[in-house]
Amino acid sequence: MALLVFSSGVLFASIWKTSAQTASENFKVSPLTTIGAEAENEEATTSPEKVEYSLTWPGVLPDHFLYPVKMLRDRIWLWLTTDSLKKADLLLRLADKRVWSAQLLFEKGKTDLAITTAAKAERYLEQAIDQAEMAREKGKDTASFLEKLSRATLKHEEVLSAMKEKAEETAQPAIDSALEYARRGHERVTQALGE
Repeated sequence: MALLVFSSGVLFASIWKTSAQTASENFKVSPLTTIGAEAENEEATTSPEKVEYSLTWPGVLPDHFLYPVKMLRDRIWLWLTTDSLKKADLLLRLADKRVWSAQLLFEKGKTDLAITTAAKAERYLEQAIDQAEMAREKGKDTASFLEKLSRATLKHEEVLSAMKEKAEETAQPAIDSALEYARRGHERVTQALGE
C-alpha cells in the first residue's frame, strides 16, 4: 500500500512538474540538435533537413536512483490504458522520452546505458505501431496519429544517426540495430498511411 501511495505521488509530481514547465514562458526545450554540432560548414549545408517533431522531455534519466520508480509508474500507466489508440499514443510518448534520454546519456559519456536505452525506445516505438494497427482494425480513425508516428520514426532515426556518427566503432553495430527498428517502423507506418 505504501508503495502504491509513493508511486502515485511520483506520478502526480511528475505530471505537475511537466505541466508547470510547459506553461512557463521561459521553458524552451530544443530537442536533439545534432550531437556535437560544429559551426556551420559545407557538411552542415549538405546534410538533410531536421525533422519537425518535438520529443517529450524525459525527466529522470536511467542513471538516476529514482528511475526504477519511474519505470514502475510507466508500467502501471500502460496497464491501466486499455484503449488501443490511447495506448499507442502513450507508447509513442515513452519511446520519445527514451530516445531523448539515450541522446542525453550518450552526451554524458554513458555509451552502454545510452545504447540500451535507445534499444528500449525503439521497442516502445514498435509497440506503438502495433497498437495503432490494432486501433485501425477496430475501425478507429488513426490517420492523424499515423502522421505523427511517421514524423516520430524519422526523428528517432535522426537522433540515432547523430549518435552513430559520434560513437566509437565498437558501439556502432548496436546503434545500427536500433536504427533498423526505426527504419522498419517508418516503412510500416508509411505503408499503413498509403492504405
